[in-house]
Amino acid sequence: MLGRFGKDAGSLLGVEIAADSVRMLQLQRRQGRCSVIAWARQPLPSPLGSDWTRDAEPLLEALRNAYQRSGSKCRRVAVALPGAEVICKVCRLPAGLSASQMEARLLTDAERLFPFALEDLAMDFQVLGPAPEPAGDVEVLVAACRQRSLEVLEQLFAEAGLQIAAVEVDGIALQRVLPETQRLLRIETAAASLHGWSRGGLPERQEIRFEPADTAAQRLQRVVRLLTAGGGPGRPPGLLIGADDDLASGWISALRQRLGITCGALQPLAGVASAQWVDRQALSGMTCSMALAYGLALGGGAG
Repeated sequence: MLGRFGKDAGSLLGVEIAADSVRMLQLQRRQGRCSVIAWARQPLPSPLGSDWTRDAEPLLEALRNAYQRSGSKCRRVAVALPGAEVICKVCRLPAGLSASQMEARLLTDAERLFPFALEDLAMDFQVLGPAPEPAGDVEVLVAACRQRSLEVLEQLFAEAGLQIAAVEVDGIALQRVLPETQRLLRIETAAASLHGWSRGGLPERQEIRFEPADTAAQRLQRVVRLLTAGGGPGRPPGLLIGADDDLASGWISALRQRLGITCGALQPLAGVASAQWVDRQALSGMTCSMALAYGLALGGGAG
């Protein structure tokens, strides 16, 4: 099944496959507090393209190396699908239905809701709460993707000696590490993505790719267009920047000057302890890039 939508992750190893690296992070919960007990960031030999399945060996090797370097003993992982591969919708169903009844109703409407054949559909849902109208209905957040996308991931992780226990939408996992109602701009080596959430909790995502020959000024202009374009998460009054320490301050200053908006650095691991064997100094320089892995490991449960 796709997703877990905030259910307790226990001690799952959060894993992000980014364009330039594989990132892993594991948490331990004690007395309501979390601490980092394992992590790794393994660079890829070349940027990962959308057709990585044609030659998965470099990614497979990076997964194995990242797991070995992390020191984790947990082989059950939580991974994220990018929002571009998942369709999320808010539906309304009668209140009082059991989970199996809700699933049956949603599957009945699946061909109308999603552009996937029923036999290639992977779906999960979460009840958000009472619908404003009509009375007696509830709003349900539904996420769906192609079953084939999950099968490819499961095979990859199995070959690396890992087992996928949960698959999530990246925006839902990232929302766990952000202050309420905040927007997030993640800046990577080859791309930038803008994450926002509607009032109903629906994740919204837009992404741009940087060209290898882009200058710093050209990259800034691409990001400015992303932030000011209509039809997506929009022009936020305030923004958190997710970039490694050596990049974040420059982006914050440039965007403040160009757009006149309030910007701040994302600090997903602020206040989170770490085990004594964890290299905290090395982790502190790349905490922003570990945000999604942290959100996946966090899982939304109190544990």
